[in-house]
Amino acid sequence: MKIAAAFLLCTTAALAEEAKAPSPQEQAMMEKYMKAATPGPEHQQMAKMVGKWNLKVTAWMAPGAPPQTSNGTAEFRSILGGRYIEQEAKGDMAGQPFEGKGLEGYDNVTHEHWGTWVDTMTTGVMSMKGKCKDAKKCTETGKMSDAVAGKAVPVSSTMTMKDDNTMVMEMTGPGPNGKPYKSMEIIYTRAQ
Repeated sequence: MKIAAAFLLCTTAALAEEAKAPSPQEQAMMEKYMKAATPGPEHQQMAKMVGKWNLKVTAWMAPGAPPQTSNGTAEFRSILGGRYIEQEAKGDMAGQPFEGKGLEGYDNVTHEHWGTWVDTMTTGVMSMKGKCKDAKKCTETGKMSDAVAGKAVPVSSTMTMKDDNTMVMEMTGPGPNGKPYKSMEIIYTRAQ
């Protein structure tokens, strides 16, 4: 009986401790976490990309090389309560079927836009981030695996929102001489 009473006393004391209000420091920490997790104006701006798009892709294998063109489609979806945008693209690249997936977001803590990209042309991931000066144009820099170089190389991407139904993505990467050049342009036209 004494053991049961001691157990009951310890359990009651532990429950009373759990029910105690958080300290001011704990409350301040929780408010910071909540603020960091709450979608804001930058997330609302990204949400304008949600929908289905037709793609016109132009790629250059080297500076001055003739362009290769292809068409494709993309669908952007808002996920996890509007915190991120997921893109799924399909088409062809150099005569081969192509699929790619991207994830984009805005980090309330670092105040940076960021994006990742994976596709059927590689087994690596492209990861980029940047601080955009306005809602219409955003440039991010990062790295991607390059099969020719045999290593990760620096790249940059600029997305320009021409209007609610047209956007243009321009990709820059290193050429054979190591100097950056415009290697790709994708014109997105809203389908739905």
